[in-house]
Amino acid sequence: TSKSFIKCRFHHLRYYSAAPSRYASGSTTTIWKGVASAIQDEVTDGKLIFDPLQQQAAKKLTRIQSTLESYNHSTFRQQLQRVEEHHKQQQLQQRLKDDSTQSNTELNTNEEPPSISIQVPRGFYIHGPVGTGKSMMLNVFYEHAPTHKKRRLHFHSFLQEIHQRIHILNKQLLDEHGRSYHVDTDKSRNPIIRIAQQVSEEITLLCIDEFQVTDIADAMILNQFFGELWRQGVIVAATSNRPPDALYEGGLNREYFLPFIDLMKKYCVVHHLVDRNNLGDTDKTGIDYRRVRSGVNDDESNNHGDYFHLTTNGKNGEHASQELDRLFLQYQEKYPSTTNEQPMQLQVNFKRTMAVHRSHSDIIARFTFEELCTTELGSSDYSAIANHFQIVMLENIPHLNLKYPDRARRFITLIDELYEAECCLVCSAVDVPDRLFIGNSSEEDSGTGSYKSTTANDNVSPDGTMLAVDVAQSRGTALSSLASVRELSFAFRRAASRVLEMSSKSWWDEKL
Repeated sequence: TSKSFIKCRFHHLRYYSAAPSRYASGSTTTIWKGVASAIQDEVTDGKLIFDPLQQQAAKKLTRIQSTLESYNHSTFRQQLQRVEEHHKQQQLQQRLKDDSTQSNTELNTNEEPPSISIQVPRGFYIHGPVGTGKSMMLNVFYEHAPTHKKRRLHFHSFLQEIHQRIHILNKQLLDEHGRSYHVDTDKSRNPIIRIAQQVSEEITLLCIDEFQVTDIADAMILNQFFGELWRQGVIVAATSNRPPDALYEGGLNREYFLPFIDLMKKYCVVHHLVDRNNLGDTDKTGIDYRRVRSGVNDDESNNHGDYFHLTTNGKNGEHASQELDRLFLQYQEKYPSTTNEQPMQLQVNFKRTMAVHRSHSDIIARFTFEELCTTELGSSDYSAIANHFQIVMLENIPHLNLKYPDRARRFITLIDELYEAECCLVCSAVDVPDRLFIGNSSEEDSGTGSYKSTTANDNVSPDGTMLAVDVAQSRGTALSSLASVRELSFAFRRAASRVLEMSSKSWWDEKL
């Protein structure tokens, strides 16, 4: 019978720039284990249950590890530099010849042109339904990748860092050259290309979890950044809910992003975790193992987490509020500390702070949906919260619809950051996670609780607001940040799955 990998304990790597201890600096011998073997060990230890679909992906990742083991990135970049220097010399000599009054000027053809002898291994792009083990596979690959120079980031953190580095470089160039300095076709003047070159000096392998593209500014940055990264011989591994051809689908000026998709398919092995051709109808969407682990099933008997409370009219609403009050008081008493009457000032990137009005030590913080998802906050703010507090309480989550897509996206980003930091979650909401996003089929008529039919085009304008490339100081999200209704829908399935797991007793027992 077909079985599946089900993670009994999850280990999410947050933000690593250094290699694990087994790849100690100065070591002459690299000891690594193939992804297939590492997962088989987990199966043998009873931590995973065997799944042939994930085994197929593991075998491909193991082959990529083998090519990575013999890959010398430093030598490749040295050869690339020599080729580029030779090309520049050829161009210079050609210009001198064109400008020379002597018609018999000849180029120096005695010197044999340099070449690149090292083949760059292909990376890996794995996509499929939510909760099917993509992140787990990436984490195992990262942990056992035979290179010292590697990083693994969630997409939000990755994009946030790129924006920040572009911002810092732009400021540096402005201070050095003044406003007369401008970007042109010269790579040395393009901040995105320069940041990609810096990154290529720092790492050989870049792993990105939950790859997604939702606005035109990011699409343009990714196109240039990864184009240069791949040219510099960096290997990229990524997970996503969407296949490459569906990235930024329906987005503004998507034609400018299409070259990136071609490069992705050229430099990465694309693998669909769920093989639809070999599965029965009941398995086409894949199994969400977060739901299995959380005890949530399709029978409506347990369709929300243990720490997820409904605020339906009447006693349920009062019960939800009382449960959150009780839990907050419980942790105040369990971890006594000096209480500051002033709001806590939490440090955020770009020398900003945000006020946290209800918190206790670094254990627990309490917010309303309105505080976090209807104000001008973004991934850097949510990351600061997630990495400071162990428990986050989120009250009064409403139905999310296309009338306010920016709120839905902030909620999704918040959940992604909390999940990446392995926070425990307490929620009160108007409905169960699977029904919070009502998408393009219905819209809540505020104040009445009734619903009316609508379509995507009723609420989403075909026009979008173009964002500047340097958006480091912008915490909000423009409406154009949602590439399409379909992209938002896919992202919310992931968010609902993660809410269920983070608010389950099994998650709390493991993380606290």
